[in-house]
Amino acid sequence: VPYIEMILQGGMAYVIPEDGDDDDSAQQQRGSVYFDVRAFEHVTEGRTKYGKLAPDVASSDFFSWDDESNDNASTSDDDSNNNNNEGESPSQLRQKRDSRDFCLWKYRTQSPPSPSSNLATNNTPPMIEPAIVSYSSPWGPGRPGWHVECSAMIQRLSMDFQSTHKFQLHAGGIDLKFPHHSNEIAQAEAFHEAVTIKDDDGEGRRQFEEWIPNWVHTGHLYVKGRKMSKSLKNFVTIREMLGISTNTNDKGGVETTDSHQNQSSAWSCPSDDFRLWCLGLSGSYRGPATYSKDRMDEARVIRTKWVKFLMEGQQCLDEWKTAENNCHDYYATDDSASQQSTKVWGEDELKLFNQVTQSGMKCREALVGRCTTNTDGSTRGSFDLDGASFVKELTKLADLGLAYVQAASIHKPRPGEPLRFAVETFRRQLDLVGFTSYTINAGISTTLEHASSSNADLLDEIAAFRSAIRSATLNGIRSKDTMAAAKEVLGLCDELRDDVLPSLGVELVDGKVTNGVGDNRAWRRCSPRDKIPKEDE
Repeated sequence: VPYIEMILQGGMAYVIPEDGDDDDSAQQQRGSVYFDVRAFEHVTEGRTKYGKLAPDVASSDFFSWDDESNDNASTSDDDSNNNNNEGESPSQLRQKRDSRDFCLWKYRTQSPPSPSSNLATNNTPPMIEPAIVSYSSPWGPGRPGWHVECSAMIQRLSMDFQSTHKFQLHAGGIDLKFPHHSNEIAQAEAFHEAVTIKDDDGEGRRQFEEWIPNWVHTGHLYVKGRKMSKSLKNFVTIREMLGISTNTNDKGGVETTDSHQNQSSAWSCPSDDFRLWCLGLSGSYRGPATYSKDRMDEARVIRTKWVKFLMEGQQCLDEWKTAENNCHDYYATDDSASQQSTKVWGEDELKLFNQVTQSGMKCREALVGRCTTNTDGSTRGSFDLDGASFVKELTKLADLGLAYVQAASIHKPRPGEPLRFAVETFRRQLDLVGFTSYTINAGISTTLEHASSSNADLLDEIAAFRSAIRSATLNGIRSKDTMAAAKEVLGLCDELRDDVLPSLGVELVDGKVTNGVGDNRAWRRCSPRDKIPKEDE
């Protein structure tokens, strides 16, 4: 109410009196309060204008702006082109000074109008709003307009935090751009102008300051070609989206699985899959986005590659560090001395370092834009969030890092600094855009899932056990001894290899795999897979 009163005092709003209250001599009229667009533009003397976020159409086509015919617009009952209505009666529409004027305070009609009342037109009386949303005011009972509440709340917060914070960004759906956000701007600028007039000390007006300089509008979310909404029952709740299953039903919803299967981890984190989709796979934030199982699966595949790089890169760094710690002095003669990370950079190291640096710069440009300096010293820049390029650069960085790690497992240990730089840069970028610790800290753990170097010996023993059992059973088959038992043991070995260990993120291989410090092992990490159901299940 004080917010609206200030705009009234500044001469940029007026009251349309309720039927039967036309006494202009009264101290305060009862009725609805409307924002006066023409008065606003007159008082601000061209320093601002109404409709800053209006659609890109000719003003005369949209609101009859600056059109002489607008002077007579208020006498017309045809308001089909007016987007600033708030349930007004035809009588109230005729009393609006400008078709662009919008409601700041909506008077609550106390009872249905009589048939002879000018509020009852075409046998369609105005809607009587429930008393539960009615509040007292100097203009009678009613409620705030649809736009003024937001501006008033922002003003209150601005006052509470004026010494430490200032609003720089306002966001919302594309459908709120006009008229809601445009009206927010107009009434807020009118409020501040009214305050300036009230506090004028005779030294002249202070320089006009734009209310909130930056606005972001996002497109709508679609499911199977239709806008997601509660009324269509095709929405997906956050709880459903976080389920590990992404099977969509006929209405576009998600069918969840048992809760014990939905524990997040580095390999399985639906919330981070969704973040990745929002960031780089859903298209521009300005346009519509379509949610589907296929798109979420695509996001999961990309994030799995990211996690694989972080885990294998971190393992390689940890193993190099362990080898260095095991080398007690420079002249050590044990094998650990020969497996240390060398400090000499070669062509591959320089290439990785330079490419990581370039990818980091491109990721930053995708988030904050680019500013260039002209020959005359002036600067120019462009900005728009480009999540697709950000995801593309991170994926490129993951590919480069994985190639470096795999080469280190074949050749002698490589310098750790370029790989460490790549891993740390990757983690910083993920943290910057809000991924969870499950993804950011992938590889930094001592759990079996992450298979750190501390439990590598356990995995070595499992691999050795499988090889020994397989060898003994094959010998038994060749000698035709305990054939049935031998086949059963072989089956268990295959189950261990094909089902049990892969479900833990471990893959056994035929032959040897050389790791980052030169040790030959018969296993490697993989993305955990669901166990294959048995035929009798």
